[in-house]
Amino acid sequence: MNDRFPTLSDTEKYEEISLFLVALFRSLKPIWDKRKERSSTYQARKNHRVEHILSWIETNYAIPFRLDDMAKSLHLSPYHVSHLFKEATGVSITEYIAARRIHQSIQLLTTTKKPISHIAEEIGLTNSSYFCKFFKTQMGITPNQYRKKWTST
Repeated sequence: MNDRFPTLSDTEKYEEISLFLVALFRSLKPIWDKRKERSSTYQARKNHRVEHILSWIETNYAIPFRLDDMAKSLHLSPYHVSHLFKEATGVSITEYIAARRIHQSIQLLTTTKKPISHIAEEIGLTNSSYFCKFFKTQMGITPNQYRKKWTST
């Protein structure tokens, strides 16, 4: 092509360049497809791991959380677990567990007459005064006020 190029007219040059680009793209397509396939396999593997993390949290949110214990149980490093989770969900594992605990405590406050201290234990917080502070920070009112507000409406 380099030898023929100077002897070609402008129209023929554009045609040669176009044919060259088509051939180049055709030769690159299998490489691109393999790369895309590997990338989607990797993404599926990451999603599968995040599903395992979420499942672990659902099973264990009611016990004191330790990242090392979670990572060991999932056969991943603590850094990898937290990085995967944050990348997939946009929140940290600790924030997610806090939200899960609040959700469960709201459900228990509105559907049962259990004492606040028992609800705190059921969601993994053994100190009921910490639970009240934690709940108020998240919801803006204490668990007792929330229960009263819910039962009065």
